[in-house]
Amino acid sequence: MDRRDNKYFIALSGAKKNVGDFLITYRAVNLLKNVAPEYEFIIYPHWKEFENIEFVNKSEGIIILGGPGFQINMYPGVYKLVKNLEDIKVPIYILGSGWKGIPGDKVTEKLYSFSSSSKELLKKMDSNYAGMSCRDYQTQRVLKNNGYKNITMTGCPAWYDLDSTGKEFIAPKKIEKIVFTPAQNELFSEQSIKVLEYIKDRYKGVELIVSFHRGIGKVDQYTNEIDARNTQKMADKAISMGAKVIDVSYDVGKLHLYDDCHLHIGYRVHAHIYFLSKRLPSILLHEDGRGNGVSEALKTPGINAYRIPKMYSHIFNLFRVNTLIASVYGRLGLKINESIIHDLDCLITELEDTQYKCFQKTSQYIDEHYKVMEKFIKRMIYKREM
Repeated sequence: MDRRDNKYFIALSGAKKNVGDFLITYRAVNLLKNVAPEYEFIIYPHWKEFENIEFVNKSEGIIILGGPGFQINMYPGVYKLVKNLEDIKVPIYILGSGWKGIPGDKVTEKLYSFSSSSKELLKKMDSNYAGMSCRDYQTQRVLKNNGYKNITMTGCPAWYDLDSTGKEFIAPKKIEKIVFTPAQNELFSEQSIKVLEYIKDRYKGVELIVSFHRGIGKVDQYTNEIDARNTQKMADKAISMGAKVIDVSYDVGKLHLYDDCHLHIGYRVHAHIYFLSKRLPSILLHEDGRGNGVSEALKTPGINAYRIPKMYSHIFNLFRVNTLIASVYGRLGLKINESIIHDLDCLITELEDTQYKCFQKTSQYIDEHYKVMEKFIKRMIYKREM
């Protein structure tokens, strides 16, 4: 293949502080370079407007890299781009992005909609030859509910660790090192502490690491006082219990600390994905639709950290797609799952009794979907089937 040194794409990244966003960017760019090494992929922050529209329009296109991008106000709330989308003359693509439904159940999925400005961006992406790539089936159904058809479920770019492709899952013979990731939402703070206490009690003598993906206790441009206070509270509790506390924010390289661990339990979606991509077992506790989506997509056992009263589900299920109703449902319907310790205990016992067999299928599924992702990237880059 002839090398085209002057051809480039603009790759929009959401990496600010959360290490999960850095993981998405790192693995997405690796995927793109692996499939299309003759192109350059220039990373640009998605929360900033383009300063040089001429440079953008000389590119081969814009690629949004993963993350929970299919939000109600995705443009300009998540992706600033430009004030007038018509100023962008090149295609806009999206690679393995997902929804952010709250709480994340089937009713949320049914109600989920998009703002009028977001629909402009979605229409532009849907009309591309490749269409849109999403990271889970919930996102795919949400998009179809809203009238978009040109959608491929590729999985998240972070699923694909190229060094692990084709490797089998091998169940741990003994659990000696566990990573726990607490919830980010303060609503689940007390629940997170209960889960941590349960892990400490069940796995006596095990090295326990409590990992924070968005920093600990510090207010900055990406962290408000509530988040800082919440993370510090949980870190202090973990230290008092004898756990090792680590801050992996800002640097994807810090995630290599997980490589010699035997199990992850927690709320952080990309800790879960990192473990699974490395063929290591992980149990995800769902804060919202991001967690629900990945557990369904990867066919892994997960537990809802929330509960929805049946009355709310029944009433709101009578409505159709509606942004306002979806927002109200997310605020009124979200309750804490008070039986999460029981649910977790039963799940861990089942996994141990079956020698973590379900994760063998997860590894195979990731490999199968790598082919789907690769095919989508080729359609996106070369604008034809390959």
